Amino acid sequence: MYAQIRMSVYIIMALSLAGCAYQRDVTLPPVDLPEGIFSIPQSNVYGAARVAVFSFSAPSNARGKGELAALFLCQELEQRGVFREIVPLPDINDMSMRNLINDARIKRYDLIIVGELLYYFEGSLLEPSSVKEEIRVIKVRGGKPRTLWYANATETAQPALSTDYIVAQGKGAPAPSAAVLMRRNAEKFCNMILDLPPQSEQQ
Repeated sequence: MYAQIRMSVYIIMALSLAGCAYQRDVTLPPVDLPEGIFSIPQSNVYGAARVAVFSFSAPSNARGKGELAALFLCQELEQRGVFREIVPLPDINDMSMRNLINDARIKRYDLIIVGELLYYFEGSLLEPSSVKEEIRVIKVRGGKPRTLWYANATETAQPALSTDYIVAQGKGAPAPSAAVLMRRNAEKFCNMILDLPPQSEQQ
């Protein structure tokens, strides 16, 4: 008798759940360091530096996204207190390295950050989003310009596909936007700089 009642309850619950749907989430892993680190200084002695961040160059299919990538990096640097002063400089007509260094020296910046958005693809419900960026942190104060940090970071995020279960359906979700991935790359670059222990600068 009790077994029949219990079975009836299970059947009613299953029928009530049949046809229900829920939205699946896209979960991204924790942010670590950039995937490609090609140059770092022996120690981080630049916490008190004034830093100019120039717009990143970008491929033809991502017009305007280089400025956005540089902005995300500026925001992350500021929020985490990586340098004393961070100044975005998005409106420079002559982006040759010689001009950027001269301009930075005239305005008394210690470091400049230049970057490139190497790859940009906005995903969808069926295709992943993907972003690849490169930055160089260059010391321009005193003496010959010198690259301190040089790295690239890649982020790819898949969409959440729809899944049918016995009693419910998991609705698919689009891939996280390329903007989300650029923010994650900015975090990686900051992690790289902060990964070195701070020390007082030796003149």
